[in-house]
Amino acid sequence: MKGYLVLENGEIFEGERIGYDKDTCLEVVFNTSMSGYLKVFTDPSYASQGVVMTYPLIGNYGVIPEDMESKKVWVNAIFIHELAETASNFRNAEDLEQYLIDNKIPGLKNVNTRKLTKILRNSGTMRGKLTSDISNKDKIIEEIKEYKPSNLVRNGFIKKAICRR
Repeated sequence: MKGYLVLENGEIFEGERIGYDKDTCLEVVFNTSMSGYLKVFTDPSYASQGVVMTYPLIGNYGVIPEDMESKKVWVNAIFIHELAETASNFRNAEDLEQYLIDNKIPGLKNVNTRKLTKILRNSGTMRGKLTSDISNKDKIIEEIKEYKPSNLVRNGFIKKAICRR
């Protein structure tokens, strides 16, 4: 199923939905790690953010609970170029796609992460919305501009930012 990341500057990135099927507003950031995607997804510093993974293949070693930063997934969404079909690590507990579904984390694959990262590098962190419907772009941009992450520190990283529907 097609999905889209709409940035507050009006730029739209198309991809294929992965993980949990939900629309969400978020702050879009990128990570340049060549390994350790599980540490990124479970790092509280990424709370309420959508993370663009710049390394082109994600999921190649699956999900290894011992390699996580915490027991909870903190990201709101992930944006990747390619999702590995098969995990190739003897410690793998489950594939990344199922892990995302189990933890209610949506994402997009087949995204032009190179172009997206360049935009974020030049413009800085941006707000955006992950959605399956871009028929009313003006409404989406309005929602994105109204989006403000909840006070993550005061709330102890418990409440995730919510996009008004």
